[in-house]
Amino acid sequence: MHADIAPASLTPLGASAPAYPQGVPGWLKAIDSAVLALLNVALVIEVILVFVSTMVRTFFHSSAMMGVDEASPLFLITLAFLGGAVAYSRGQFIAITVLADRAPRAWNEFFKAFSEWVVIIVSLLIGGYSIPLLIANAEEKTILLGISYIWMTLPITIGSALFVVRAGLSLLDRSWPTIAAATGVVWVTVLLFLVFKTDLGAQTHSLYVMLSVLFLALVAMGVPVGFVLATIGITCVQAMGSADMIAVVTNAQRGSGGFIFLALPFFILAGFIMDRADVGGRIVDFVGSLIGHVRGGLLQVMIVGVYISSCISGSKAADMATVGLPMNRKLEEHGYLPEERAAILAASAAMAESVPPSIALILLGSATAISTGALFIAGVLPAATIGVMLMLTVRVRAVFADWKPSPKASRREIVRTGRLAFMPLMIPVILIGGIVGGVGTPTEVSTFAVIYSLVLGLAYRKISLSNFWSSLTGASLLNGMIFYTVSAATIFSWALTLEGITTAIAATVAGLGATAFLPAVIVITIIMGTMLESFVTIIILAPLLLPVAQQFGIDQLQYGIIMAEAFGIGIILPPIGIALYVACAISGAQIEKASKPLLWYLPVLLAGLLLVTYVPTITTVLPTLLKFKY
Repeated sequence: MHADIAPASLTPLGASAPAYPQGVPGWLKAIDSAVLALLNVALVIEVILVFVSTMVRTFFHSSAMMGVDEASPLFLITLAFLGGAVAYSRGQFIAITVLADRAPRAWNEFFKAFSEWVVIIVSLLIGGYSIPLLIANAEEKTILLGISYIWMTLPITIGSALFVVRAGLSLLDRSWPTIAAATGVVWVTVLLFLVFKTDLGAQTHSLYVMLSVLFLALVAMGVPVGFVLATIGITCVQAMGSADMIAVVTNAQRGSGGFIFLALPFFILAGFIMDRADVGGRIVDFVGSLIGHVRGGLLQVMIVGVYISSCISGSKAADMATVGLPMNRKLEEHGYLPEERAAILAASAAMAESVPPSIALILLGSATAISTGALFIAGVLPAATIGVMLMLTVRVRAVFADWKPSPKASRREIVRTGRLAFMPLMIPVILIGGIVGGVGTPTEVSTFAVIYSLVLGLAYRKISLSNFWSSLTGASLLNGMIFYTVSAATIFSWALTLEGITTAIAATVAGLGATAFLPAVIVITIIMGTMLESFVTIIILAPLLLPVAQQFGIDQLQYGIIMAEAFGIGIILPPIGIALYVACAISGAQIEKASKPLLWYLPVLLAGLLLVTYVPTITTVLPTLLKFKY
């Protein structure tokens, strides 16, 4: 993966927001700055509103602020399309460029130009057809706050225009032969589709083959994943003639809305603030003082540290950076090779995919009828089980590799580091306790994480007005990329459902029988996880196979947690696993070299997942004890 394509994953590594690619004009930067200012202020206001609403309801038993959730779709749609457009300007959209980057330079430039054309065409279609929807919504208003639905659609129109402008400028910045070649191929392809789309709609088998080839080709050329999904969804609907483009825009709008989705930007913001407050350094120092002296102990600290930091931020990239950066220095001092550090960091991230408040779990709850709070509680022990298996593997590997133990920390050092880590370690207690105690939903409790992390940053004198604004900016950019991609994934999923493709897939998997169902889910999700981010795959896959799981009498929580952990394995599989690239970027390792030690940990991750699969009590015991209804 090319660094300038997917720094969304790498954003938490730096203190400042990612820089623009070369050639972006000053006026576009000024527009982006204005948009970011709007998003940053809106994010702060949204956190305050939800936090105050929760406090008013909890302590005063008042519903005076019950209209707060009506404002969330407006904020999230604005974040998706305006924030997504700015994130695209900064080169923050996720794309799998491992194949494109290895092509000859001329081909690589052609692929990039082709990608810009895809962005332009998709944005023109969505933005253009948002205008009739804008007019249709003119008279509609929300029930409690009276917000006009025009404001729910206008960000789509403006954001799509910004995508067109940015992609167009990037396209014009390339050589004229490259522009001509890409333009010719794109528009010949479009014209051929328009000529033969009726025939394709009549011959569904040929259409499915064409869509599969198109999907793989776009991914291989490095087209941003969100635009790949939108392209496939639009192409499918247009070929079948089953819906118009206004319905496509409506689904894009629907995909980024919903009160439960607010947990994502809030937890991600908390992760950025925690990074500023050096929470990861305090946690790994304490864990290191406890177990760092055993053979391979520092690598075990990495595993425990990622588990704990995953209880703070929903973003795996943020968790990896929070722990990986301070641990990297310690491991390097003790002679651990970069590829070993990258492998264990990637494996730890895969293990922690079900640790609350994981993005995967939030989206699972949003995309299905499964309780997000119950998923949070259910994910604690499965991840811990796999984490212990990884730690045992590190201990065995330490013997074969002859890793020398570090000096044992004194009791005084343990007390000192424990005192420094105490407040950060209270964050998971507050989050889980708030959900279990019924103080609030995961969305409401996520505001506690933001407030608490800000208080810690101020207490540690790590947060100032300027770097707080930078944290807001980084969070808005990352959230923009995520929510635009979720909107595109909604178009994709809706199109497949409309054409009956999802029903056919579900029927095929159901035909395997109850015994083979969960193994099939694992295989499918791992494969999809290698190509797509977990938040994309969940939107597409989770609601598709849940009815089959229920048909076979499989516990909903077990289904969800198994899916989340399977995603974790998929996103670290070489050569295109996104999380593996992030781990290598943090550790300064080469993908090829890191893949070798990773082979020690991949079988352990899979074995741990199979253990969780065939011992469902590991998943269900805590929700049952805490009497969670799901």
